[in-house]
Amino acid sequence: MNAALDGLTPWPEELAETYCKGGCWQKQNLASWFTEKVSNKENIVLSGLGIDGKPQDLTGKELHLCVQALAQGLAKLNIQPSEKVVLQMGNTNSFVITLFALFELGAIPVMALPGHRYREIEHFLNLTKARTWIAGDNEENSPIPDLAVKLKEGVPSLQNIILDKQDTGPFHSLGSLLENNEILESTNLGHAADPAGIAVLLCSGGTTGLPKLIPRTHRDYLFNAKASAEVCELDEKDGYLVALPAGHNFPLACPGILGAFEQGARVVMCPSPSPDIAYQWITDTNATVTALVPPLVRVWLQNAELGFETPSTLRLLQVGGSRLDADLAQRIPNELGCKLQQVFGMAEGLLNFTRSKDPDLLVQKTQGRPLSELDEIRIVDNQGQDVPSGQRGELWTRGPYTLRGYYKDQKANDSSFSADGYYKSGDLVRRLSSGHLIVEGRIKEVIRRGAETIPAESLETHLSLHSEIKAAAVIGLPCERLGQQVCAVLVNQKETGPTLTLNEVRHFLIEEGVAHFMLPDSIEYVPELPFTAVGKVAYQQLISTFSNPSPKTTH
Repeated sequence: MNAALDGLTPWPEELAETYCKGGCWQKQNLASWFTEKVSNKENIVLSGLGIDGKPQDLTGKELHLCVQALAQGLAKLNIQPSEKVVLQMGNTNSFVITLFALFELGAIPVMALPGHRYREIEHFLNLTKARTWIAGDNEENSPIPDLAVKLKEGVPSLQNIILDKQDTGPFHSLGSLLENNEILESTNLGHAADPAGIAVLLCSGGTTGLPKLIPRTHRDYLFNAKASAEVCELDEKDGYLVALPAGHNFPLACPGILGAFEQGARVVMCPSPSPDIAYQWITDTNATVTALVPPLVRVWLQNAELGFETPSTLRLLQVGGSRLDADLAQRIPNELGCKLQQVFGMAEGLLNFTRSKDPDLLVQKTQGRPLSELDEIRIVDNQGQDVPSGQRGELWTRGPYTLRGYYKDQKANDSSFSADGYYKSGDLVRRLSSGHLIVEGRIKEVIRRGAETIPAESLETHLSLHSEIKAAAVIGLPCERLGQQVCAVLVNQKETGPTLTLNEVRHFLIEEGVAHFMLPDSIEYVPELPFTAVGKVAYQQLISTFSNPSPKTTH
């Protein structure tokens, strides 16, 4: 069996033929595409922090040489075509170089996120049988070195730990792997990769348990990026600022890094989305397009209220990740001085965009319409029956860039896909006569804290393991800065006596290997959890109770 197809649920032959004839799928892989788009460019195509932590500009030729050199260095570690490699890096030039070096080798990156810790990384390593973890971030007090030690001790199959730091101790240094490498043909094995095979494994922002992995093929992911770039009207005069964590689907390929390279635009790896840092990078590089989540939009608007002007080169702000309030949407053109594009998508595939010619009302109050004419949409009730037009229901979808199954997770596939291959998104939407969608929530409880999706049920499971906690409910409370903050509502095991502090709860969860971004921002105690008439936790009641807590109840 072709190793690149291992863990991939294929599209039915008749649909695959339709997608090929429709021009969605091309006979090209990411390695050969990257060489074609970048290798001969004399202009700057990538700006960001280099390995030394200083700003670095790379022309297309320079970037391509760096990619080839690193591919040669990685080949010395015996990384093979179709081998999985867990990639967990911040927004630096090294992220881009490493990603395409892996494509050059024909290896398959597993896109871990910066906030992932031992529990998630161990899961990815074991599920994919990856022997290599490549990691780095922009933090001064980085948790990565300690995590490296813990992974080395706890995962026997992990053979190669590569850190994007100058002082890596006993581990491999990305910089040393880049140096003194003769460019050999043996490193471009990725150019022979099957376009129908897995190119990258994305992380699902799902609602329960450990993250699922999403197999994206070369041909579907290239279509994803190319079509997105066209909708955003990117061209060679643009600069795309990567403000959100680069391992997310949104800044990677919607249009993101891939879409920018497709159109000859410059990619700018911004180390932080905060206005004081992002604005400087926009100014220094003349960036024109970026993407944010709604809580960050609020921060940028607050910055404008204080009299700080958004750099004049910014022409388009994409907003996605969760629903953008209409009142914020209306403020963006006047206060930030750029056009708004709403984006509603998922790493599993389907993308919806508002278009530049859409009336203001649709741009401000909807989350866009599907990217491709071959995207198929159903909006169904809880019995799987289509609802009348304009009514709310769960979004089901299939299409040329939407997965047909998660990576090696039959249990999830059984519950997440219909018999005829529609992906059950869990999103509650309404569809207008124009085809635009309005997102109205999710079926399962998730908390959207900044750019991260936190499954309440998973965190509740961890909390319930503590000997002093009888029961736990996790809720999202309104937060101007983050959109929502995480609140753990706890029932003490003993009716009287001391209760755990917030720091004690957070420390326990860290010891359990819970990702840092999932840790509670606050805790509250109740004698018993409230329940609905059908025996479910009354989350809305808890949210109403603690949205404006008294000073005595916040720990």
